[in-house]
Amino acid sequence: MSISRLLLGAALAALALSAPATARAGSIAFVFDAGLRTMSNSSDTEKAIFDSPLGLGLGVGATYDRGARWRFGLDLRRVARDGERAFAADRTSPAFRLGHPLEFTLLEGMATVSRRFEKLWKLSPYASAGAGAVSWKERSDIAGLVEKASGVAPLLEGRLGLEHARGRFRYGLEGGITFIPGAIGVGGISQVYEESDLGGFFVVARIGFSR
Repeated sequence: MSISRLLLGAALAALALSAPATARAGSIAFVFDAGLRTMSNSSDTEKAIFDSPLGLGLGVGATYDRGARWRFGLDLRRVARDGERAFAADRTSPAFRLGHPLEFTLLEGMATVSRRFEKLWKLSPYASAGAGAVSWKERSDIAGLVEKASGVAPLLEGRLGLEHARGRFRYGLEGGITFIPGAIGVGGISQVYEESDLGGFFVVARIGFSR
């Protein structure tokens, strides 16, 4: 199944969930986020390839608030990281970098549902769960020979966050963990370390504009 079909299915599911049972209108917002993301679910592979355990992720999305408690959304996100190809003799051995630059990109799409709780002063805490798909690409230059690899995998995500609303704007901070199982592990350093999950912990800042 292609990632476009998976994203279309996620979008239809989110719209179905967010359809109000009555004629009461909901609140729609457009959201932008930026933050730091890790591949901590495959920590040995991450450490072998990348200088830093943190990668920058940028995202856009749309949300629909149904009443005061429930929020449904669609998110698109891009995460890009630069590193080097690495080699290890076995899973207990340290990795050695080979000096070949490697560019790694994730494109994520998901549908989310959030439950908001009672306010803490001026902040609204919430918990979210999301599901969707990831398209990943890898590009490396080995002595002038460009090698490419790509794939598609399912995505699950859990988040906890705090949000402050001021007029039409929403400001938020959230952290959580992403699971992308079965994405890697069939070659290269990830196969040596027997790791297959591209997900990990993250923290992001979000800003939304409500209609």
